[in-house]
Amino acid sequence: MIRQSDLLTYSEAKVDCDGTDYDIVANLECFVPISKLTVEPFSLGWGSSIYAKIIATNLIGNSLISDAGNGAVILTNPDAPY
Repeated sequence: MIRQSDLLTYSEAKVDCDGTDYDIVANLECFVPISKLTVEPFSLGWGSSIYAKIIATNLIGNSLISDAGNGAVILTNPDAPY
């Protein structure tokens, strides 16, 4: 889940981070393009920090939602996340 520009609401990025997608599960990672973060529902502007929360799922069910992490900023020339 990624925080929207209102700084309160989190929305899923399920198309890019679908936990039922074999490749995403096998690689243990997913990517959300900046072009999707700058439009609805996220509407993040250049220079915005990206805050994300994670929910892990397995055959038993869902994990608790993680605390929000911040490891990236939307830049015109992106830096590597840290």
